[in-house]
Amino acid sequence: MRLSKITVSGANEFTDAQALVFLCEKHCLSEIGIQVSGDKAYFSSARYWWIWALCSLASRHVQIALHLNKDWAEDFCDGRIPTEVQTLLHNFPTIRTIQLNFKIGREKTPDLDTLLDTMKRCYPRNFVLSYNDSNKEFINRLHDTGFKFACLYDNSFGEGITPDTRPAPAFPDIYQGYAGGLSPDNIADELDKIRKVIPSHCEFFIDAEGKLKGDDGHFSLEKCKQFLDRAVEWAYRDSVFNR
Repeated sequence: MRLSKITVSGANEFTDAQALVFLCEKHCLSEIGIQVSGDKAYFSSARYWWIWALCSLASRHVQIALHLNKDWAEDFCDGRIPTEVQTLLHNFPTIRTIQLNFKIGREKTPDLDTLLDTMKRCYPRNFVLSYNDSNKEFINRLHDTGFKFACLYDNSFGEGITPDTRPAPAFPDIYQGYAGGLSPDNIADELDKIRKVIPSHCEFFIDAEGKLKGDDGHFSLEKCKQFLDRAVEWAYRDSVFNR
């Protein structure tokens, strides 16, 4: 069992891109998660050009993920990769992961074959999909195809609610991730909860967003640094303890 990636989400055009890249270059487990949708990251938008600047500054050691929301998540599931996303993927190999933030019931149920075809068109990018009560039947069907993706467990689905316990992985053979209420203050305790349910042979990742915001409501570089430092410290202690 090993923590192998720490995703810090929610940075945007209000974030100093150079400072964020510098911070993540110092933390080898870190990944920058960027929220995108048609109303936020269209061509000529502040978000789009901030992403372009961030990716231009990032070295090959910095991992970046696009988190597709709302219309862009639905479009992707329907086989239409937004042109803005295609352009970013074509120009920046540091964008290694695409997270699809659809929730069945809020968005329509994807067609399985269409979604598989769209994901294969984005090879070699990795994919993250939410495993929760709304999506689990569809995710089970996707897993049965043999296509490799990662599961993200967050029953609050972006609401930042910290659960009393963390769910055990639904599948033993794919990458597992945990979100929901993670913060610099509670990360060690939450990682202890996750360690109790992750099989010893599995790697896992974590994803924080809401509680990395400052008093101004925007992503805080200081809270991000605290979160990364404390998560890495836990990972080091855990690896030493379990040798």
